[in-house]
This record gives sequence, C-alpha cells and structure tokens, in this order.
Amino acid sequence: MATGCASGATGCAARRGMPVNRAALALAPLLLAGAQPAPDGPIAPVTSHHALATPAGRLDYDAVFEQQVLRGPDGQPAATISTIAYLRSGTADAMRPVIFAFNGGPGASSSPLHIDAMGPRRREGAGLVDNAETPLDRADLVFVDPVGTGFSRPLTPGGGAPFWSVAGDARAMAQAITGWLTAHGRAGAPVIVVGESYGGTRAAAMLPLLKGVNLAGLVLLSPALAIGPQGDSELVEALPAMAVAAAAHGKGALAGLPPARVEARAAAFAAGPYARALLAGSALAPAEEARVAMQMARLIGLPPATIRAARLRVDVEMFRAALLAGKGQVVGRLDSRIAAPRPAQVAGRPSAASDPALGLGASNVIVSAALGDYLRRELGVHTTRDYVSLTLDVNFQWRWPRMEGADGDEADRRPDLLGNLAQAMTDHPALEVTLVGGYYDMAVPLMATRDALRHAWLPRSRARLVALPAGHSVFADAPGRRAMRAMIDQLLRANANHQASPRTSQPPTSR
Repeated sequence: MATGCASGATGCAARRGMPVNRAALALAPLLLAGAQPAPDGPIAPVTSHHALATPAGRLDYDAVFEQQVLRGPDGQPAATISTIAYLRSGTADAMRPVIFAFNGGPGASSSPLHIDAMGPRRREGAGLVDNAETPLDRADLVFVDPVGTGFSRPLTPGGGAPFWSVAGDARAMAQAITGWLTAHGRAGAPVIVVGESYGGTRAAAMLPLLKGVNLAGLVLLSPALAIGPQGDSELVEALPAMAVAAAAHGKGALAGLPPARVEARAAAFAAGPYARALLAGSALAPAEEARVAMQMARLIGLPPATIRAARLRVDVEMFRAALLAGKGQVVGRLDSRIAAPRPAQVAGRPSAASDPALGLGASNVIVSAALGDYLRRELGVHTTRDYVSLTLDVNFQWRWPRMEGADGDEADRRPDLLGNLAQAMTDHPALEVTLVGGYYDMAVPLMATRDALRHAWLPRSRARLVALPAGHSVFADAPGRRAMRAMIDQLLRANANHQASPRTSQPPTSR
C-alpha cells in the first residue's frame, strides 16, 4: 500500500536516515524531481512508501524509481537506463547488503526477476500480490532495465547502438550499479548480483569494471557463459536436456524416470560415446554410427534413421520440431514440458523466436501492461510510455564480438567470461558464486552450465551448482522462488561470516 512520500529520490532516503550524495545524484546524472520530461526523455525520479505482509510481520519499505543518463562516444546524452529499488524503511545502515538483478535477452527487461521472483510484489493471475519469498527483509533490491527495455529508451536516433553490444551493455550496467551505490551512500555495502540467461553473460562481462565494488555474491540463473557457436560441444551439452524433454513427453526408454536420473544417464552417454563419435567425424565406422544412433534414439525418442540422416548431429531446433511432429506440435525451448501446435514461421525470425514457452506470437515485442500499470499507479512513475518486457528489435541489432584478443574495436572483442569469474573470486575474497540450471531448459542446458563451472576453475568452497526441476526461468513457481530465497540467504550468511572473521576482513584487491 502506498502511504505518501511520492517525492524525489532524496526525500524518503533522508527520512530513513540514509546519507544522500546530492553531488553524485547530479553527476550520475539522475533527473531531479519536478522536471517535466519529454515523451522520450528521462523520466523524473519518484519515491513512494509501502508495506508488505510477511510471515514475520509487517515490513515497511520505500520504492525508488530513477533513471541514469548514459553518454555516447561523443560525450553527449544518448540513452537512459532505469533502476527500480526497494529499500527497507527505518534503517540507516549504509552496509546493508544490496542485490542488483537483471534478466537477459539481449532485449529483456528485469520484469521476470522483479515481479515473478524477488520483488515485494509478485504476479498472480491478472494482478499483483505480496511476495512472501522476497529477500527484502535481508537486503535492499535494485532491478535494472537496460536500454530499450522497460521504460529505458535511446534519447536520440541511434542512441541505443553504443549499448547494444556485449562490451557496451556491460559498461552501461556497471555504470548503473556504481552510480546507484554512490548516489545512495552505499559504496561500501556488500553487493550481490543476480543475472538470468544473457544476464549471466552480462554479469561475467562487467566483472572487471566492478573491482571497486564490495562483491559478496553472484547468482547466475540459466547463465549463457559461452558466446558464439561452440561446435560439437553444443550438441554434446544439449543431448541430456533433449533426453529430459523426451521423457517428459513419454518418449524414449527413460520415460517416467525423474529428470535428475534421466539427465545423469544421458550426460554420461553424451560425454563418452556420443562425444567420441562426433569427434571421429567421417572416420566413424558405419557400425559404430548405427550403435550410437540407436543409443541416442533410446534417449531422445527420435527414430534412428532420422538421427543417422543428420550424421548424429541433432541440434535443439531439429529436436523441438521432430519429437512431437506426429501430433503437429513443437516442444518448448525455454521449458521443454510445454508443447503447442506448430506455429507459422515468421519471415526474418529464427525458429527459436517461435518457442511456445516464450509467448511472442507474431510480434517482436512483449509489452507488460500489468507492470507498467503497477509502476504508474503504485509507485507513482510519471510516464505514458509502454513498459517493454521483451524486444527482439533490440536483440536483432545486437553487435556480437567476432574475435579473441585485444585487437580491433571493443565491441568485436570476445570477453573471457570464465576467466572474469575466476579473477573476480581472486579480487574479492568474500565472493561466492552460485550457478543455477533447470532440467527442462534447452536454451541453456544444465550440462552446459555444469561444464562452465568445471572449466572456470573456481574455488570449490565458494562456487556451487544448483539443479532444479524447472525450465529456463527457474523461479517460475513457488518451489523455485523458495529455492531462490534459500540461495540468497546462503550468500548473505556466508558474507556475514566472512565480515565477522578477522582473518578475512580486508577489502577487495584491485588488479
């Protein structure tokens, strides 16, 4: 419930007793309250007061909407990036942990993490209800909407382009995080970063830009930690997810088994006989090819002849179209438990965009009327623009890196995402990393996440993998939200223990 204080961003902060760095607010820059924004210009910040019913009782909090202006290569304002923060009222603790959360795409807003998982209000049916699993009682929350998503917009024609690349996006997100921390007097607070899907790419890519931040935790949900084609390894890592999907639809020899058992058995085959067969290429003996195809058929439910015709190279899109072809259905990529009638192919779009678990239909854009209405009515955000939950228009303009090393334009250089994770754990001795994957996810298969963790060479005592019976959005149901809350609690406890230890109380190192 809103109870006033729908003022500028400094008002409720002052009431909470938190220091507000007005110089930083001006330099970030954040548009000061009372300004009259242009229709596509920066939106004025607003703060409102609310209360949440939790199992432990009433929790009062302030909601703060702000935008930072991002400057282009010419130094001129180019675009805005939005933050929606929830700050517990009645505390002046500058060291209270802060969780920054964003989704992926590229082209996705933070709306799934915001109103499906972590925010104080949760989507249920056509409305919003109090979210009992929100971690707001333990940490303040900041949801970030990248350029082109949510209410964030380019300010000039072409103004989004500098931020629609891996490097440009990472730089914009790092600025949003560091700018918010400075402006709100929280520069030394423990920070947990939560990123989903491409948000995992973003989180890993921006780690070198966060060396001055007190990083306490990374939670990477269904993280995309490889950029560009990965050759046969993509096929190997996808096969267990395809086996789980087949079993879920009553196909293959493992139908009826729990997804964990299906995935484990298929992963053992994928890493062994299947990987060796792919590596052999044209040197693979016909008899061995037949044996491998028969084993694959038992796992993924496709006819051996179909598998041999593809030379054992069954990718996710081929599998999605073939598994239930007899019923005229395709299987979901983001959640393989979902099946729907085969959609008409939209010209110029990849088949993955027609995933029935995605819900795009023929449009390139999903607008969230519910979240836009919530931000306007409950939080008092003054804008008439649509809240863009997901846009392929941004995704299709994304500039992907094309080369390794330090040569060429920044946007063309492929970052070492796993190396960044390892270095961050060296730079930040308290940093703990949790990777999360869903058994029913064929967009970022669980085996790919497991392999990324193994090949990053992270300290085993501070890095873990959590596998859930879920699709790509591992928090989409109540068990997933509870698991998410448990992960956050674990990271916060680990950080509190680290801060209490005199042996490890040094600040992060800079390299």
